[in-house]
Amino acid sequence: MDSKEILNFFDRKKLRIFIFSKQRIRIFIPYPCIICIICNSFHINVFDNKKINEGTNVKKFVVEYVGNEHFSSMLSFQHLKSQRPEPDRLGPLDSKVNHTWCKNGIIYLWKNPFRKEIDYNHTKIIPVLLSFLKKDENTLFDYPCFITHLDFDNLFRIASNFFNTNEDEVEYFLGLMEQDDTLPSIFSKLEYDKWPGFGQIWVIILLILVNMVKRKANIQWFKFDIRYNDIKGFLNNNREEMDGGVEYYYVDDERIVGSDVEMRYNIVNRIENIITTLLRLEDLDESKNFFENLEYLELDRSSFKIAILEAFSTCKNLKTIEIEHPYFQLILTPLVSLIKKQNNLENIIIYGVHNAYMIGYHEAIFEIISSLNTVVHSLKRIEICGIKMMNDETFKFIGKCKNLEILKLEDSYISIKNFEWIALAELPKLRSLELVYNWSNKEYVSQFNPIQMILQNKNISPNLKILHLLNTYIKNHDLLKSISENCRNLINFTTQLTADDDIQFLFTILGNNPNIKEFQLLNPGYPISTGFIINLVKALPKKTDYIRLVNIVSNVDEFREFLENCVVDLKFLYVVVSIQNNIDEFGECVKNWSEKRGKNIRKLDKFSIPSDKKILVRWE
Repeated sequence: MDSKEILNFFDRKKLRIFIFSKQRIRIFIPYPCIICIICNSFHINVFDNKKINEGTNVKKFVVEYVGNEHFSSMLSFQHLKSQRPEPDRLGPLDSKVNHTWCKNGIIYLWKNPFRKEIDYNHTKIIPVLLSFLKKDENTLFDYPCFITHLDFDNLFRIASNFFNTNEDEVEYFLGLMEQDDTLPSIFSKLEYDKWPGFGQIWVIILLILVNMVKRKANIQWFKFDIRYNDIKGFLNNNREEMDGGVEYYYVDDERIVGSDVEMRYNIVNRIENIITTLLRLEDLDESKNFFENLEYLELDRSSFKIAILEAFSTCKNLKTIEIEHPYFQLILTPLVSLIKKQNNLENIIIYGVHNAYMIGYHEAIFEIISSLNTVVHSLKRIEICGIKMMNDETFKFIGKCKNLEILKLEDSYISIKNFEWIALAELPKLRSLELVYNWSNKEYVSQFNPIQMILQNKNISPNLKILHLLNTYIKNHDLLKSISENCRNLINFTTQLTADDDIQFLFTILGNNPNIKEFQLLNPGYPISTGFIINLVKALPKKTDYIRLVNIVSNVDEFREFLENCVVDLKFLYVVVSIQNNIDEFGECVKNWSEKRGKNIRKLDKFSIPSDKKILVRWE
């Protein structure tokens, strides 16, 4: 079905249009259908009348690209009158299809056009964003001005995919660019052919950003996270690395060992230069303020960040900074400067790796974290992972964070004094405390759990809703006792067992917190007595429907006893057992129990790895 057929189809029918969300409208005709507008294309799902309330998809077909001229025609139909649906129809809200209504839908869809999924519709936004190069054509809407979210890595992926599938169209737009004397002068000097493929993609992205600047896009959200798979096609992997395979920045599992590190550096640096080039265009002054309204900044893994952090120095209204880097001493100055310039920073998330042996590491970590002292009035969330906090003054500022709601420290070394700073703080709004896989002074933690000091603080523990404590390098000692005495409002609780005394206090905690919905329990090596699993399942609060048990269940018989004695309405169950078990028996046990209880399994996964075996179940 092409666009003209659709128009004729609409013209023949008396349509009733109802808006159910900003992404979707329903049009009721003799056989109801759903129309989703993405750019200028329509996707129609046809449903059977009798099954419309069940949402059963009986037939589906995709309508090809609807050009602007047909789209305009459609919007001009005056006979498409809105009508109120019958009571048994799906919704009460209705609207006439007109330019205003459609613009509102387009605005919503174009706020974040660079989404993760790369499919046909995503690549179609590239020619839409480059259409400004066609001087004799205008788009129906001023799409670039609607954009508020710039997921830069996804823009790079979409542009790369567009180039790989539409090389002729790319050449066409680049030809128009070379003839356009209204563009910044840099475009007449670019020698993109020197790096075939990558050079064209680089120019396409810069053109799109320049268009966004000219159309006054209000960018509030920015993310940069280029992965190995994004650039591996531009690497010369036939060359042997000169550094013995050493990685100079944190890598993920997607990256392939043996690539040319120098070339990889070069590519990532060139990609970052798109941003810095944009902000330094001499004949486009508006570009310098392109990010001045930015509220969310995320810089992950591979980016070098120095140039980007310096380029974003004009940002003063960031609410969230999320940054991951292996060598914070290299970005110390621009990062601290950016933090100190913020007026209302609410969320700071820092991810690192354990490389304290590097020169300047401890000083850099102290400077970065202690710089939060300048934004204590607005901080609501602090997350730190993979960091060694050796300086005893690092968390001295935290007592001033009166609005702090979330504190998460994970996989980090925390000195005893820094634990004390947290324990002494008045944090009346703290509702979530996560201390996971941390460690501290061995001599101290062998006798006392420093986290216990925090839970004894009456200004903190009574208000906690979420409490995750999994620190296998630190024994509980009297930690669970303090929790049982001070916490009464938990809805999400995670802990570990390290001694016999823990069990009685664990049951007391479960009894004192009847609203716990999510419960996770880990056994790092403590010998659990027979019968514990039955006592545990009987002690679960009635509202608990999400359970994770790691090395708590020893065999399939205990697992069966757990299920048979379970009276809560489970929605999620995750169990880790030793490698001696047959995980298939656990799967059969779940299926039989679910059938007896009349519970429909939505998902059942089983995993076997060298260290253990796992089963994950989700019920409807």
